[in-house]
Amino acid sequence: MQVDEHSICITRESQMGMYLTAQCLFEKDDYVLVENPGYKPAWKAFEHAKANLLPVSVDKNGLLIDDVIYYLKSGKQIKAIYVTPHHQYPTTVTMSLNRRLELIALSNQYGFTIIEDDYDNEFHFRYRPVLPLSSFTELKNYVYIGTMSKVFAPAIRIGYLASNDSALIEQVSSLRKIIDVQSDSIMEQAVLQLIKDGTIKRHIKKATNH
Repeated sequence: MQVDEHSICITRESQMGMYLTAQCLFEKDDYVLVENPGYKPAWKAFEHAKANLLPVSVDKNGLLIDDVIYYLKSGKQIKAIYVTPHHQYPTTVTMSLNRRLELIALSNQYGFTIIEDDYDNEFHFRYRPVLPLSSFTELKNYVYIGTMSKVFAPAIRIGYLASNDSALIEQVSSLRKIIDVQSDSIMEQAVLQLIKDGTIKRHIKKATNH
């Protein structure tokens, strides 16, 4: 992904990333598309920000683009879409390349933000890794949310979000400081050490083989 340190905000797990994004991105009665079935804790974060949810069906190739187009042409002002394209939650299907490209084109055309929850992108079960939607340089509006808890254990509450919208990152960072001023810096430094010495990389390889 084409990001730098100014494009990233460290959070307490991915759920905080959902909450911060929702609070800073949505206004009352905004519409957000969500996968159905989907990840309900994210839905609750969006609803808490007074956004309206619109369900989009999923099949063996991921999100149904026809459903997205239907809502876009309905006259509703779609602010964002929430997706789990790597391993869709809960079906685990991977969104096809064609649908990824179609979704990116629609996002650019209509101006809605793609909120990508990439909760287990470290784990690839094919020969080639599946790149995030947010790694496509042509995508204009995205929020990418990830977590370390799937790599380590649920008790490791370190998440992160990235965006190419610098104003949104500033808003998210300001709200983050109100919620949790210092974060868990000792745990973050410990995880950083494991990243630098290659422990995490080796662990992911063993876990993937298992």
